[in-house]
Amino acid sequence: MNAVIDDNTDFEHIITFLDDSPSALYQHFAAELRSTFEHVLRERLETIEVELKRKPVELYAAAFDVHNLPYVGEQLAGVLTTNYDLYIEVALEKAGFIPIDFGFQLGTDQVPGAVQLLKLHGSFNWKATSPPTLVEDGVTDQATLWIPPGIEKAKAAYPFGVLWDLAREVLDCDVLRIVGCRLDGNDWDLISLLFNALHAKTEAGSCMVEIVDSPLQAQKLKLRFPYLDPRSIFELDNIGEHIVGEAMKDGAPRKFLDLSERQQQDLIDSEDLGPNWFDVWLRHQAEWCFREHGSVETPTGTLAAFLEEVT
Repeated sequence: MNAVIDDNTDFEHIITFLDDSPSALYQHFAAELRSTFEHVLRERLETIEVELKRKPVELYAAAFDVHNLPYVGEQLAGVLTTNYDLYIEVALEKAGFIPIDFGFQLGTDQVPGAVQLLKLHGSFNWKATSPPTLVEDGVTDQATLWIPPGIEKAKAAYPFGVLWDLAREVLDCDVLRIVGCRLDGNDWDLISLLFNALHAKTEAGSCMVEIVDSPLQAQKLKLRFPYLDPRSIFELDNIGEHIVGEAMKDGAPRKFLDLSERQQQDLIDSEDLGPNWFDVWLRHQAEWCFREHGSVETPTGTLAAFLEEVT
């Protein structure tokens, strides 16, 4: 095999093509690539905190802590993720959402009313035992229970079929925030899930899809998936006008849709507020809460600590 694999290679495409080949050698290459992917991703997770200059857990935890403010009026229906790391569960616990319901029996008792965290592709701390078990430190010497990269996601086996069915129930919501997930050509199963869940929802009421990512990414999603009707952070209620004002340098809040098409596109193309758009979104959420209600205090103090750090 003479193909060159570099940073521009789509691993999921290559793995799928090799797996579908009748060649035992190519199938062996696919298995080796999956192993390499897991190893590289684990190493990448160890360095991400240095690059962000803060733990990703802190951003997630502060975002979840917003739901602990009594005046916000939002209930956390659940969290869906295709990531394998442990950031989300640690963040939920830090924000006081304990225990966590993973959607299936995982060596722990399920508690009614607990927030659901559905890891649709599995997790690095799930052991592929029967029944599946949880490893607290995130490292297991046994096979990891996960769906490895590939265009075709093998989600029929337990517990993945259960998790994807439960995801439809979580998506019966009023607001869906998509944080950092690019919904590219390898995510057709997820895109199909979103389409069917959101359009079923429209029979009883609409679901607002918010893209917590760069406005440029939101624009790309609007062009590729107009049926999702996604909104960029420039268009969000309460905070969109302030983000637009900050981006236009003078700080004066204004509606994105009131700008000329040229001004809108200039803002979309601008990266002045980036590169961490999750941080931008969360900071404005916290500032709006404080501005409107004079306090962001919660039992955990997570959101207040975040706001103090960034102001």
